[in-house]
Amino acid sequence: MPKVTSILVVRLSAIGDLILVAPITAQLAKEGHSVTVLCKDAYRSVASCLPGVEAVLSWEKDRAGIKAQVFTFDQVLDLHGTSKSKRWCGQLKLPVRTYKKPYLRRALLLLTKQNSMALSPVVHRYAAAAAPFFSGGFRPESVDYQLRMPKVHIELPEQPYIALVLGGSYKGKRLDFQAWRQIMDGLSVFQMPLALIGGPEEAGMGESLEQPLGSGAKNYCGTTTVIEGFKVIENAALVISGDTGFMHAAANFNRPLISLWGATHPSLGFAPWPVYDKQRAVVTTSALSPLSKHGKVPWWMPNPIRKLPLDKVISAVGSILQDKTTL
Repeated sequence: MPKVTSILVVRLSAIGDLILVAPITAQLAKEGHSVTVLCKDAYRSVASCLPGVEAVLSWEKDRAGIKAQVFTFDQVLDLHGTSKSKRWCGQLKLPVRTYKKPYLRRALLLLTKQNSMALSPVVHRYAAAAAPFFSGGFRPESVDYQLRMPKVHIELPEQPYIALVLGGSYKGKRLDFQAWRQIMDGLSVFQMPLALIGGPEEAGMGESLEQPLGSGAKNYCGTTTVIEGFKVIENAALVISGDTGFMHAAANFNRPLISLWGATHPSLGFAPWPVYDKQRAVVTTSALSPLSKHGKVPWWMPNPIRKLPLDKVISAVGSILQDKTTL
């Protein structure tokens, strides 16, 4: 039986990466450990929703306090696993367990495009790094991993609706205006309201997609916080999203989900987790995919997301919504 300890969990990256830590923090708390998460300041609201987390610290604001032992911990679980996080964790003079990134295998996958090189789900790799903190065999699917949502007040469509996530951190994950317009035209046959989700960068596109008479769309882009966006996702009858943090939120809430893949690919290990029945993936027909881990596309290369088969998106919607009474 592992000794109960106070653990600092380090995960510095974006929304989706933090959401995928949820089963680990949940199990650590279930084992009796005290869990604090260190993340970038912009994502503290997301980290606060992770199950089992007692406190959240900011990478930008609280690092000095951690090194000065203003905040005290027994051990560190580094789930970021980069040279930056390893170097910093090594300065704390505490026992550190580190998530090992599969740099070589990922590079080979990006080079060869061979599915035989596919990486295991990152959640399972996180669990392997955290295994010494657990008292026995741990299956991430067996724990209550869903985000703990605070109360938010946001006006949602009264009828069951489809949420469309317009954004993406890099252009290899983002559909353009015309692609979303085509998808929305195809969705009209289902006669369901649409909720458009995105950040300030998507506000203009969301407004343009919302405006046509009869579009049935409500634009939340640029007018909601991340947590309010999660609430829109949590209550949707179906979510359509590229490889984004909101895609991972939809999977965490077990919402019916269609994920869209361009420059990134499910074989990189960041597919929606967990896997369940009402979930479909639509992958680009471009031979360039997977092109990059983050969705970056060099300026001289065509963007794989532009070869996404949009007709398959509509077919996937029909497949999931064929029995609406179960949603």
